[in-house]
Amino acid sequence: MGLLHRLFSRNAAAVWQAETRLLHRLGYARPPHAVQWISTSACDLKCPHCYSHAGRREPGELTAAEACELLIDELVALDRPNLVIAGGEALLRRDLERIVAHAARHRVPWALHTHGGRVEHLLPLFERYTPVMVAVSLDGPRAYHDRFRGRAGSFDAAVRAIAALKQIGCPEVVAGTTVTRENADLLADMIPTILDSGADSWGLHLVTPEGRADHHREALLATPAQLRRAAALVRRLRGRIHVECDNEWGSAGADDCFYRDQPFLCGAGRFVCVVSATGEVMPCTTTDKRESQGNIRDRRLRDIWAQGFTAFRTPGDARRSDGLDCWLQTRNNHSCRGPAFFADPLLPARTNLSQRSDGLVTLRAGGGR
Repeated sequence: MGLLHRLFSRNAAAVWQAETRLLHRLGYARPPHAVQWISTSACDLKCPHCYSHAGRREPGELTAAEACELLIDELVALDRPNLVIAGGEALLRRDLERIVAHAARHRVPWALHTHGGRVEHLLPLFERYTPVMVAVSLDGPRAYHDRFRGRAGSFDAAVRAIAALKQIGCPEVVAGTTVTRENADLLADMIPTILDSGADSWGLHLVTPEGRADHHREALLATPAQLRRAAALVRRLRGRIHVECDNEWGSAGADDCFYRDQPFLCGAGRFVCVVSATGEVMPCTTTDKRESQGNIRDRRLRDIWAQGFTAFRTPGDARRSDGLDCWLQTRNNHSCRGPAFFADPLLPARTNLSQRSDGLVTLRAGGGR
């Protein structure tokens, strides 16, 4: 079975996409694997790479009662996918305990994205309602992280949060690093910190040029050469540390196993969706309301999921139907998979990341071609 599983996994993305399209033609959709909720736009930091303009609470955010009835109760009807609570900074919601308690009563597993600054203050909540996973942002060595986040001590708070979450029994704690032009060549310096932190894994994200990040493209977006170096670092480290290139990188094709645990398939509208702070149902973490498939205040989430996201589940739309690239990146003309995984390291890097080549050169084990 092990060999059969490996042979199947090489084509898992194509099989999944074909199945999704077939089910859609028949009028069916599998329940989502995870639903992310942008629980608030409030944040006590103002990071330049924020895909929204997080800072102040957005008018009309879902109340705790609405989150329980319109979101969590609907997840029960959708066979209890993971509820991923994010922000802004989700831990700024004073009613968060009421919401996760409701999820626990209805056996809906929950996970969290956080900058870590308030984790220690809320440890009783985490002990009482332990999440299945927490991702804590760690953007670089101490000096870089504190400057990037705009608050002295934020690095130490994040590291303490990781340790505290493991101590109270959180099954999986991920250190999440967003690769930027400034920190891409500092990743190797982070390895001792990641190892000492107690994190179960290290996830490398890429900047999505939306929201506040759209105003800092030149300063934030890693160069093609940096993308290649960062991907190569992941490739070398995976035998020693559980490290992965996250979804923003797109697919590495047959070489995916060198960069992540499962073959890549963009889940937007296929097996994940995002509910905004005000109830809009999005394919992924964009704040562009033109992408909304409906609002859970107006229609049941189960109906929006079943009837929406047609362009992601059928062929025809060049960007939305392409499951091998990150939709968040391609919708901004910013594909990273070519320069990161397929560019010939002996040739000059293209500066336009949206360009693709028909003569892609796949990197093989050991750095050869």
